[in-house]
Amino acid sequence: MIEIFSYWIFIWFILYYIGIIRYSPLLLLIIGYIFTLFEFIYLIINKISNYNLIKFFIINVIIKFIPILLIIKFPIRFYMDDVYISIYLILIYFIIMTILNKNPYEYYKLMIHTYIYNDDKYKTLMSKFYDYLYNNYLFKI
Repeated sequence: MIEIFSYWIFIWFILYYIGIIRYSPLLLLIIGYIFTLFEFIYLIINKISNYNLIKFFIINVIIKFIPILLIIKFPIRFYMDDVYISIYLILIYFIIMTILNKNPYEYYKLMIHTYIYNDDKYKTLMSKFYDYLYNNYLFKI
C-alpha cells in the first residue's frame, strides 16, 4: 500500500477534511486525477474487461474525484504553503521508495498490468476490497 502515492494523497485529504491538518491536498488531487485520466484512456486502448474498467473508474472516483468536489472552492487558489507541502510529500515519497528499493514507475506499470491481464499479483488494496464487495454482496443481488 505504501507504494501507491494516491493513497498518501487520500490520507492527506481525510486529515485535511476532518481538520487535523490545514494544508490543502487539492493540487495533488488534481494532478493525480489528470494522471488517472491518461491511465483510463490507456486501459480503454488496451481493451480491458468492462468489470476491470468499471472497477478502476469507481476506485478513482472515490479516492480522487469525490475528494476534489468536497474541498474545491471557486475561484481555485493554490497557496504557496500548500504547494511546498505537496513538493515535500512527493520528495518524502521518493525517499521512502528509494530506501525500500522500489521503483514507483515500475510498480505503477505492474499495477496497470493487473487491470489489463486480470493478474492478482499486484492488485491494490482498494482493488481487492472492491472485488470482495462485488463478489460477496453486489454479485448476489
